[in-house]
Amino acid sequence: MQSNPTRLFLVRHGDTVDEETKKVFKGSLDIPLSERGRGRIEKAGAFLSRFNIDYIYTSALSRCIESGTIIARPHGLPIETSGGLNELCFGSWEGLSFDEIDAHYPEEFSRWLSDPELHAPPAGETLRQAQQRIIPAFDTIVERHKGRNLALVAHGGALRIILCSLLDLKLSFLFRLAQDYGGVSIIDIYEDKNAVVKLLNYTFYE
Repeated sequence: MQSNPTRLFLVRHGDTVDEETKKVFKGSLDIPLSERGRGRIEKAGAFLSRFNIDYIYTSALSRCIESGTIIARPHGLPIETSGGLNELCFGSWEGLSFDEIDAHYPEEFSRWLSDPELHAPPAGETLRQAQQRIIPAFDTIVERHKGRNLALVAHGGALRIILCSLLDLKLSFLFRLAQDYGGVSIIDIYEDKNAVVKLLNYTFYE
């Protein structure tokens, strides 16, 4: 392993304004941060201010752009956006809760729960399709800044896909990886492409 890996700080965006309604499938909907979410990301940003971060990338959705902008302030950095890091597309299920989906799409929901790698929500993405979108965007960013320290501010589903891909885990395992609002993970990627997780879903800065 090389002595100077590429260090990734993966950060999930803060809480959003729809949380009180329990609308859990945000997907590609552009839902902004809540005051609680801004407060959480301010604390995450204060924690990250102790590290040397060279570049900050976010998804193209406002909840990540605002979170990334808050995190970037102590470093005096601009943010760059990549639509490839956007959240999974849940199609017709976006804006609905688990209970609402189960009530209106029982067969499709059952198939998706049994194998989300191959079964998509109506008009949405399978996990494999999302991986084929997210990982090329991720690889391009990492290759562009080899040996540097990068912060990527994205979504729970997108970050889980990145983690599963780096660790050679089945995509169907992704929900076993907690990615809380404002959670920070640190991963070192070496020249031989081996990834070493140094920290996972850290939120104790609160």
